[in-house]
Amino acid sequence: MKKISILVVFITCSLFSFETYAAKIKVQSVSDNPIFAFTNPNAKVNVIGFVGGAGIKKGVGKSQNPLARDRKSFKRAGMNYYIFPNPKTKKAISLKYRKSKDHVKKISNLLEYLKKENNLPTILVGHSRGSVSVAAAANNLGKEIVKGIVIMGSLTATSKKITSPFTMSSMLKKTSVPVLIIHHRKDGCEVTPFAPTKSLSKKKGFPLVAISGGGSTGNPCGPLHYHGFEGTMNQVIDEIKKWAEAL
Repeated sequence: MKKISILVVFITCSLFSFETYAAKIKVQSVSDNPIFAFTNPNAKVNVIGFVGGAGIKKGVGKSQNPLARDRKSFKRAGMNYYIFPNPKTKKAISLKYRKSKDHVKKISNLLEYLKKENNLPTILVGHSRGSVSVAAAANNLGKEIVKGIVIMGSLTATSKKITSPFTMSSMLKKTSVPVLIIHHRKDGCEVTPFAPTKSLSKKKGFPLVAISGGGSTGNPCGPLHYHGFEGTMNQVIDEIKKWAEAL
């Protein structure tokens, strides 16, 4: 009997813990995958996170991308947080797709859904290749729909795989949507160096938050390095909240 009671308590606590932090929302016009939602009853703003790389193909549990890895911290900080999934289960998305009409339409559909749910202002946050997603949405949807965008460790330089049209200096030339730049001073990834963010900030008047410190245990272009804000996401999230609530 004692073992059964302990098991019941464990299961109850596990379920409570999961429900406290996450819900799975199904919006067919957005994705075949669920949208993981971390909501706070005192939230003043919605945040939709767009991870880099190949995107979110199914769940978020194993992803080390900072916008997936620190998902619970957005809720703890007092925001509603949603992780944008890929359109198809177990299917990656390309850089080219991130600028497509289909991708922007699906983002628009989620924004419309959230407006009906809580009518709070919504900002889009993109890390690395995710910056292309949020920049494309800002350019096509405008400030009446997108309250603001945050680009973290964004594409600032070219390579054999990253051409000029995908860099932030090119994509954000004419945007009317407020932009916050967050970048680590020591970002060592070849396509996301820090220096170009300073010129972009100065030229366009976008505020720039330069992050220092943290860890660098993994690949310079991976999530566990300065590029992925290892050990500094609490500061990043605080800056996002402060900026978003002041818009």
